[in-house]
Amino acid sequence: MIQALEKQVLEKVAAAQPEMWQFIEKIVNTDSGYDCPEGVAQVAHTIGSVLEPLGFKVEYHESKGPVQLVATRPRPGKPAVLIMGHMDTVFAKGAAAERPFKIVDGLAYGPGVIDMKSGIGISVYTVKSLLACGCDDVDITFLFAGDEEVNHPDSDAVAMFKKYGRGKTAVFNMEPGREQGQVVYGRKGLWRPVVEVTGIAAHSGNNHAKGASAVLELAHKTIDLFNITDYPSGTTCNVGVFQGGTLPNIMADHAIGKLDVRFKTLAQAEQAQAKVRAICAHNYDARTSTKIIDRGAADYMPPFEVTDGGMKLFHYLQKLSRELGHAPLEGQYVGGSSDACYTTMVGAPTVCGMGPQSEGPHTPTEHSWVASYLPRCELLALALLRLHEL
Repeated sequence: MIQALEKQVLEKVAAAQPEMWQFIEKIVNTDSGYDCPEGVAQVAHTIGSVLEPLGFKVEYHESKGPVQLVATRPRPGKPAVLIMGHMDTVFAKGAAAERPFKIVDGLAYGPGVIDMKSGIGISVYTVKSLLACGCDDVDITFLFAGDEEVNHPDSDAVAMFKKYGRGKTAVFNMEPGREQGQVVYGRKGLWRPVVEVTGIAAHSGNNHAKGASAVLELAHKTIDLFNITDYPSGTTCNVGVFQGGTLPNIMADHAIGKLDVRFKTLAQAEQAQAKVRAICAHNYDARTSTKIIDRGAADYMPPFEVTDGGMKLFHYLQKLSRELGHAPLEGQYVGGSSDACYTTMVGAPTVCGMGPQSEGPHTPTEHSWVASYLPRCELLALALLRLHEL
C-alpha cells in the first residue's frame, strides 16, 4: 500500500517531468560520441549542474579516455545504492545537428535518446524529487562513464564500476528498457578477437603446389570456430568478417577473420577462449601460421551473470510495480552486453534496463515511448524509498 510520504514523492516526480524533459533534450542535443570527448565532458557538467545543488560531491574523473562523472552523497549506516550508466553514444559528431531531439506521436527521437540519455534524466530527476521531499535515508552514488560504447579501451572505468559497486545494497543500470518495457536481469559477455593467418604466396597457375593458402587455412578454421557454438549452454561463435588474398591467380599469403564470441558465465568464457586458441594452434597446412590479435579489455566484456541477489532485486521491482498499478513488469535475459557485469562481479545485486521502453538502439530511428518515462521514475523512486525491504 502506498504511504502518505510515498504519495508526496510520486506527486513531486510527476511535477518534475517537464524539467526532466528539458534536461533530456539538452543532453541529447549534445554530441558525445567517441570522436567528441568535449561533448562527453559537456554532458557530464550538465548532469553535475543538477546534482551539485542537491548536496552531491561531483567529480569529473580524468584518465586517458573521456571524462567520467562520479557523484557521492554519503549517508553512513544507510542502505547504499549505485545508479550507473554512460554518457557517450555511438553517433559521430554532427548527429545532434542533423536530427535533434523531438517528440512525434508519443515517441521521443534523437541521437542517444534511448542509449542512454533518457535513463540519465530519469535517475537524476527521480533523486532530485526524493530529496525535495526530505527523503534522505539512502546513500546514493551516481557513476556515468564516458566510453562505454567502445568498451572502455583507454579509461579506468572498469575499475571504477567495481570500486563503487562493491558493497552496495542495490545497483540500477539506467540502460534503456526493452521493446515491451522489460528490465534486464542478465546479459551475455563477449569476446572479439581477430584471427590472422599467414601463408605462402604463389602463382596459382604455374606454382599452385608451392603456395600455402591463408584463405584455405582460415576457411578450415572458420568451420571449427563456428562449431564452438552450443545453443543449450548459450555459447555462440560467429566469424562475421572474412578477408584475404589480393588477386584470383595468387595463392593468398594473408587472411583475417573477425570473431564475435558470446557466453553466459565467466567459466564458459574461459572454455570458449581455450577452444579458439586450440583451433588456431592447429594448422591444417603446416606451412601456415596463425595468431590471435586480442586487445584485452577493448575486445572483451564479461557476462552480466544471473545471481540470487540480482533476481531478488528484480522480484522486488516486480512487487513495487504491482503496488504502483503499472502493467506487469517483465524481465529479460539478453545477448548484448553492458557495464552491469562489473558490479555483479563484485557481488552487488544489479538490474539493468531501468530506462524507458525503447526500440532501435544504435540506429538513426531509435526512439522511446514518452508514456513509459513517468512509470520508470515512479518505480525507481519507490525502490529507493523502500530499500530497507530488500
